[in-house]
Amino acid sequence: MNNWQRVSPIALFYFVANDISVLVNNLIYTIPLVITSYNVVLDNPVWLILCIGGFIGLLGFSAFLQYYFFKFRLTEHTIEIKSGVFKKLHLNLPFTRIQNVKLIAPFYFRPFRYTTVELDTAGSAKSEAKIVALNDMLAQKLKSKILSQVSPRQRATPNDAAPSNIDEIVLNQRSLKDLIIHGITNNRIWIFFALLAPFMDAAAKKTNELLTSFGFNFSEVFSPATHAWWQLGLYALGVLMVSYLIVVLFSVFGSIIAFYGYTLSKQGKNYIRRSGLFTHHEVVMKLPRLQLVISQQDWLDILVKRINLRFEQTKSQQRSKPGHEVRNKIMVPSVTQQQFNSLILDVWPKNALATIEFLPISKRFILRHILLLTPIATALIGASLYHQQWQLALIVVVSMTLLSLLIVIRWYRWGYAIDNNFMYVRKGLFGVNYYVFPIHKVQQTKYHQSLLMAHRKLASISLVLASGVQKVPFMPQQTAQQIIDKTLFIVESTKRSWM
Repeated sequence: MNNWQRVSPIALFYFVANDISVLVNNLIYTIPLVITSYNVVLDNPVWLILCIGGFIGLLGFSAFLQYYFFKFRLTEHTIEIKSGVFKKLHLNLPFTRIQNVKLIAPFYFRPFRYTTVELDTAGSAKSEAKIVALNDMLAQKLKSKILSQVSPRQRATPNDAAPSNIDEIVLNQRSLKDLIIHGITNNRIWIFFALLAPFMDAAAKKTNELLTSFGFNFSEVFSPATHAWWQLGLYALGVLMVSYLIVVLFSVFGSIIAFYGYTLSKQGKNYIRRSGLFTHHEVVMKLPRLQLVISQQDWLDILVKRINLRFEQTKSQQRSKPGHEVRNKIMVPSVTQQQFNSLILDVWPKNALATIEFLPISKRFILRHILLLTPIATALIGASLYHQQWQLALIVVVSMTLLSLLIVIRWYRWGYAIDNNFMYVRKGLFGVNYYVFPIHKVQQTKYHQSLLMAHRKLASISLVLASGVQKVPFMPQQTAQQIIDKTLFIVESTKRSWM
């Protein structure tokens, strides 16, 4: 397939959907325009029809141009893509640089058996390749061809190469119950309210008007003149619980949309994740590309004894989009401890996360951070007392106490351990996360020590991976130096590829 080819005309649906997505993501910038022209449009319905017709025509024309200028061709070891209407892009991507292969089948492709192929590299988003609307059979052949490619360094270590004729083995599946648990335990209610903050006043007025039309007067229900304080408290608690329940339902629905039909399987040294309710996502990750395994538990996860398992690879320079991590990474939601242990042992059989003993960091971590807050708190309390603002002084004292408690909890969560093959880091606040990575994956080490830390014979270290930096603060300086020396020795002596 050395000739330049166009994708199927079905790709027009994709380009239209993509343009609409871009417009929705930038909708906040058009809100003032919509508000100022709202009444004008209502008074002139002809203008509304013309605007809608023009908008649809513009979308269609834009989609056609993107389809027309999109071409691709495959050679023995590379893929080339030409795209762009005004800004031309010619991408030449060797198969050996590809980190992930993703097959994405939106609901509007599935009846026609077409798929979008996305190819992630170990670089920036500018080198990411995407072929829109390939026939399912051709997409599968392209995936197999890419995964069969081996880089020069991997040819020197044949154990990392993946056999192409091996059967696929299912490692884990998620039931509807598991997805509901994941939606509840990983609810981000504070993010939801933060996004709604600019619209809260308008939403509150509209809600009050709607309730009043049904005979429910908010002002009367929450009036101190007609109800006792405990009744007002119960009403407020009820409203809060209903609001929280609504947000939880959205979170559960989002979890089901993203992870419905979740299956994690293995084929040789390739891990394959399939999921999605409306849009099917298939992500293929080569095991040699894996940099870090993370066990994530929020406080609700701890209560229900569930873990979110994440496989981290080379960190892209691309700005994360909403849902990007869920769709394009390999994550196993809400597994049990036994399932987690089984999966991480399948990935790295020699890891000892389940049995290794973590060492705590120094309590000087607590003292340092509290001392940083003390001058500010002292100044605020002094100013409050000078101006006889007793309530403000009490608020500062309570806030300082709570912050100090959070620092102590943060210190309590910190821990680290190392063996002959892996480094283990534990951290968190209300929840707890565990980070496991092979020592030979480390690309750079950093040793940090201030004058005060040197006086107490303490140091902090940072181990730089392709997926990011793992830092352990306030450990004994002798231990810090031993970890760095051991890491550098293993990296130099094994000479194993980090990719």
